[in-house]
Amino acid sequence: MPHILVGTAGHIDHGKTALVKALTGIDADRLKEEKARGITIDIGFANLQLDGDTTIGFVDVPGHERFIKNMLAGVGGIDAVMLVVAADESIMPQTREHLDICSLLRIERGLTVLTKVDATDGDIADLAEIEVREFLRGSFLESAPVLRVSSHTAEGIPLLIDTLRGLAAASSARDASRVFRLP
Repeated sequence: MPHILVGTAGHIDHGKTALVKALTGIDADRLKEEKARGITIDIGFANLQLDGDTTIGFVDVPGHERFIKNMLAGVGGIDAVMLVVAADESIMPQTREHLDICSLLRIERGLTVLTKVDATDGDIADLAEIEVREFLRGSFLESAPVLRVSSHTAEGIPLLIDTLRGLAAASSARDASRVFRLP
């Protein structure tokens, strides 16, 4: 039974929670304060059941710098990262910080998703993708896919699901002898 745990990473308001909801139908923001402020404060969870017995679990983490400890708690046990970058803003401080954290935690697999492509024209999205690919050069995500998605129009969601399915299929069973981390 392929199962993979994917953590989001990226700057505040780049669409991590909206992307998880577009994929799963589950709003990972569950706290009243998160709803009132419109930002993720604590980690949230959602699952995507694919064909057969493939399950993709998501850990949605906050992007705000004040909640970095919650981000650390969320990515401590993930199998892969989904680095989220808004096409209309490109690389921002927490994008860099979150990628550095994932590297320090020795996360080795993942993908990058350019979100909010519906809020930009094609040239801006092209420029953002060039900047992202340059930013990822030398990192563990250098050769990983960079996909363009709109959480609002569902553009790119089917390709993202197929890419996640491939990531799950290529993953091996969790090694129970690995170091166990608690936040």
